[in-house]
Amino acid sequence: MTYSPTANVDKQRWMSTVTDVDRLKLIDLIWPGAHNAGMDKKAPNYEVIIGNWTTCQNDSFAWQLANGARALDLRLGYTPGSPKGTFYFHHNGYQSYRVLEELIDAVNAFLERNPDEFIVLDFHQLGDGEKHFDYRQFNDLLVQRLGHRAISPDDEEKTIGELKAASSQKRVVLASRASIELDMDYFWGTTPHRWSGSRLTGVDDLRRHIDTTLATPRFGSYLWSLAATSYTFLGGPMDIKQHINEWFHPHRDWISQCSIISTDFFDESQIVGYCWMANSMKAVSQQA
Repeated sequence: MTYSPTANVDKQRWMSTVTDVDRLKLIDLIWPGAHNAGMDKKAPNYEVIIGNWTTCQNDSFAWQLANGARALDLRLGYTPGSPKGTFYFHHNGYQSYRVLEELIDAVNAFLERNPDEFIVLDFHQLGDGEKHFDYRQFNDLLVQRLGHRAISPDDEEKTIGELKAASSQKRVVLASRASIELDMDYFWGTTPHRWSGSRLTGVDDLRRHIDTTLATPRFGSYLWSLAATSYTFLGGPMDIKQHINEWFHPHRDWISQCSIISTDFFDESQIVGYCWMANSMKAVSQQA
């Protein structure tokens, strides 16, 4: 068996063990991301045939965090109810029956155990088709349950060391498109997603998309998400872990140019360990 330098990475607390991580800002980090994190094979509504197209991860939010994902791509819908409605996760309208409270519980429990890890909750889609979405209730729930952990957007330029020194609790970035009903003291702006533009993307198409994306100049540092996902008409999400391992190896150029690398079934590749290595290399290179 070939030895992997990332084989012994502690995925529960890998960020805490990045060499000189305190030098980096959150916007400088390279984040392993879980694409459409609310749709997984252990969800209550998982069904093999439909799930072949709608399911993107192997297990729950808690499991994803424990296995190293630190940026969760999230798509929420809303069902009105009495006295309060329910926020549910979906993929193009197909529901997993996981709800927002599960995510909040998982984040709080994880950070209780691992207080120096950081998490991006990227609420990429708020709404489900033409259905009403209650932004005010969404805001109030997150502020009430995660407000004590939310990093202010005003602290975007602080290093991880400065964030740790300022608070032992604030470890979560809440990212969403702007709305007058969202409290901008807690919510960062939208996280731009760079994807191929097609629901059917073969491996060669994906490689060209990534190459073009990374070759396009960006101005300034900010959180953005590269969708490294491949789909076929019959097969749904493709097994591309070997390609992920090849393309994003820390000794190649691509990974160092990324912010969030969002993949399906992220745990099946080496992306968590590779981000650990790439962040260590990046932090060391910034020494004065």
